[in-house]
Amino acid sequence: MSVGHVAGLIAAVAFAVSAVFTAWVLYKLVQMLGITNKFLDEVRVETIPLMTRLQTTMDHVNTELDRVDGILTAVEGMTQKANAATKVVQEVVTSPLVKLIGIGAGAGKAYGKWKKK
Repeated sequence: MSVGHVAGLIAAVAFAVSAVFTAWVLYKLVQMLGITNKFLDEVRVETIPLMTRLQTTMDHVNTELDRVDGILTAVEGMTQKANAATKVVQEVVTSPLVKLIGIGAGAGKAYGKWKKK
């Protein structure tokens, strides 16, 4: 056996070992991809009904929000009407009350001057 034969034998063994290692890595990769594919199929099977339920829930939430919006609009209108009524009552009561207080104060001064005489 010559040095060339030994070098060729070593190269052949190294190539065989690297081929076996590459085949083993590819086998493990195929297994991992199979497991990942199965996992994704299970996720897809469970996700689609969840998304359907979520859509239904969001539709109900939107309906309720529309109702709440209507209620808030009605409350806003009632608040504006109550505010306007309060202003009217305040002006109706305040104006005569101020006049009455003014008359009372004037009458009190007049009575005070009349009593001193």
